[in-house]
Amino acid sequence: MIIFSPLDFFKTQLITQYNISVVKRRIVLGFGFALLLLAVLVYTVGSQNVVGELTQADRQLLAVALCSGLVALAFRGLVWGTFISLIDESMSRSRIAAIFLTAMFVKYVTPYGQLATEPFVAYLIARDGEMAFENGLAGILSADLLNYVPYYTFGFLALGLVLTGDALGTGMYSRLVAFGGLFVTLVALVFVAVRRPAVVYTVVLGVTGGLRRLLGRITNRFDAQLAREAVTARLDGFYTSLETISTDRPALLTAIVSAHLGMVFLMIPVYVGGLALGHTISIPVVVLAVAFGKLGSVVPAPGGTGGVEAMVAATLATLGGLEWAVAVSVALIYRLCTYWLTIAVGGLSAAGWFVRGP
Repeated sequence: MIIFSPLDFFKTQLITQYNISVVKRRIVLGFGFALLLLAVLVYTVGSQNVVGELTQADRQLLAVALCSGLVALAFRGLVWGTFISLIDESMSRSRIAAIFLTAMFVKYVTPYGQLATEPFVAYLIARDGEMAFENGLAGILSADLLNYVPYYTFGFLALGLVLTGDALGTGMYSRLVAFGGLFVTLVALVFVAVRRPAVVYTVVLGVTGGLRRLLGRITNRFDAQLAREAVTARLDGFYTSLETISTDRPALLTAIVSAHLGMVFLMIPVYVGGLALGHTISIPVVVLAVAFGKLGSVVPAPGGTGGVEAMVAATLATLGGLEWAVAVSVALIYRLCTYWLTIAVGGLSAAGWFVRGP
């Protein structure tokens, strides 16, 4: 909850957290673990079979899948652009694009990166004086949240179609419960944050007040930043930005449509990946494979690597009737056209950001 404390305090905390050497070490260890998980998955289903499937894939269809991944990334970036522009109309689209791609890179290359990426990127924006930390955080959190919503809107729709056909196997019920539990948790958190701000104020002020007393025994450096009045002002700015976003109905509609179009193009690589290997996967199964794939993000590897592929493959094998080698191959194609593509594009943006500065 420290994310709502004043900017000077964040600078110290975030710079320490994202010390270059620490980040490099985390990335190396994280990707080492991720590659190990992928190796175990491929070895379990038969590495020769998976390699055989991938080498026979239709290259033209794979190119289509890659293009779809780029379009998905563009639509998701448009959601960011819509919300950030509402808060700061002077910020250029190219600048917002750089912020978005850098954020995606940071999120995907660090284990559980989604837990700290938003405040880190909000700090990057604020350090050049372009936008107050709390305002940037409100826009970024709103955009990220909206980009997650289609997983559930499309996912529950596809789930209804599958249940109507009585095609949900017993092995999928645990994933269904986990998917529903994650949805309920997300809705509850959003409801409390948006509709019960008094709860947020109470928790944040309580935490920062206790932290101020604790640090006060060592140093008085953060007394002013963690003072009740200063923290309250930051929270007020955060909720003012949220209100700005939520009351602009045309912009909100544009963002909702963009998020769902982004999800459509995010799912296409699974369908086209199946075609590239000579298999046609039903649309509801494609949707559920991508939706349930998010559950794999709990794996403590960058981007949930290993876990996401396993969940996608399990859904395709269980509901789609694909052989495991084929299902894993499709999952690898999907991740190549989405996750690894985002790292490649976002890495270029992040490199430019940190070399040139904001």
